[in-house]
Amino acid sequence: MLKVGDIMTPEPQVVKPEQTVAEASRLMTERRIGSLPVVEKGKLVGIITSRDLRLSPPERLVADVMTKEVITVYPETPLEQAQQMLEEHEIERLVVVNKAGRVIGIITETAIYGEFWRYWDTLTRLPKVGILQKKGEELLRQGQEISLIFLDLNEFGRIDKEYGHVFGDRILQEVAALFYGRIDTARDFLCRYGGDEFAVVSTRNLRGAIALAWQLVNSLKENQWPAGVSVSCTAGVAGGRRSKSRPERPDLVVSNLLNLASLASTRAKKSETPVSVASRVECEAAYSI
Repeated sequence: MLKVGDIMTPEPQVVKPEQTVAEASRLMTERRIGSLPVVEKGKLVGIITSRDLRLSPPERLVADVMTKEVITVYPETPLEQAQQMLEEHEIERLVVVNKAGRVIGIITETAIYGEFWRYWDTLTRLPKVGILQKKGEELLRQGQEISLIFLDLNEFGRIDKEYGHVFGDRILQEVAALFYGRIDTARDFLCRYGGDEFAVVSTRNLRGAIALAWQLVNSLKENQWPAGVSVSCTAGVAGGRRSKSRPERPDLVVSNLLNLASLASTRAKKSETPVSVASRVECEAAYSI
């Protein structure tokens, strides 16, 4: 998972509280930045922004105009959490500190959103499949068992053609919300795979993953859809216990299991059975890298 430390600007320019507004303004202009952490004896004591400077006489001290309560993050903070902090506090930047409280970086709203939307889907606000891939690899490295669920909406193109793509987008958002409401975020990780397809990586055993797949499929049947449209999906499941203790190539294992789940979903669609499961032999072969 992406962390703040992956994209922060390291060793940012700082200013001391006894420096003047004029000095701080010159530093911001030279570095083309919009804020400066205020540091005293190596410790963060405040932050001053370009807006603070515009409202203050140049001879005033930084200590007189800085904001003393600074919202900080650690380099280990997940990028999604940092993005939520920006929205919650309605600010444009976060100061990055280490466990000792020393400033080691700064991360801006522009940088976070620029990176965030590379990996998160703008329509459904779910992670994209690349993040699911990394999550699955991380779980395998931790020695966890994983199962993959692939979900494919049925004849979704018909909705787009009959009601328009804007209406279709609303349906996809509602599907994402329904699926998210059925998973257990402590065990399941949901993403938008692409188009009208979704995927889940889960630490549930195979039986538990199959049960979850049925819950997700049934959630669409039970929902009251706008304009009385019918929305349904098929699901493919792959996973279960493996014979090897820990795979040498977790990246390939996740890709193989996701592919098997996708193929199982296709079989389900052809057989008109909502949920199909990849065979144990197929899944064992997925681990034999």
